[in-house]
Amino acid sequence: MSISPEDAARTLSGIRGVQAQAIRSEPFFPAWFTVGVALFATGISFFTEPGTSPLTTATGIAVLALALAAMVFRLARGTRMRTHRSLIKPETVSGYVCWVLVSVAVALAVALPLNAREVAYAGVQGCLAMTVFMAATGPLIARWMSRRTADAIRDGD
Repeated sequence: MSISPEDAARTLSGIRGVQAQAIRSEPFFPAWFTVGVALFATGISFFTEPGTSPLTTATGIAVLALALAAMVFRLARGTRMRTHRSLIKPETVSGYVCWVLVSVAVALAVALPLNAREVAYAGVQGCLAMTVFMAATGPLIARWMSRRTADAIRDGD
């Protein structure tokens, strides 16, 4: 059986179109995961506040670590498809890293002024602000990353 170059190109284009559609249909990561990671940071901040007993700190951090491990396991096992690293462009990774850095900046923008006024749990409040920011913007960044990856597939990059 032989196939003409034109038919092969048309078939490959169709396959890439279906792949791009599949990638675009699902966010790059679920919103619950980024919110969970932000809540993990909030919990760490809470359990490491000055004056917290060592037993409470150790127990809290152990529970949070188990919860984080369970989230990572759930994410790894629950993902229907995996994107090959060759399709994840440096610009997409840079966009994600910038989003994470902005999230941290939100936490600091809330926590530092509160800390300067000696408000109790300033770091926790900053982490909660980061959690809200990540919950509000996480779905947007995840969809943006999916679109970028789908475009890479469609364009044959």
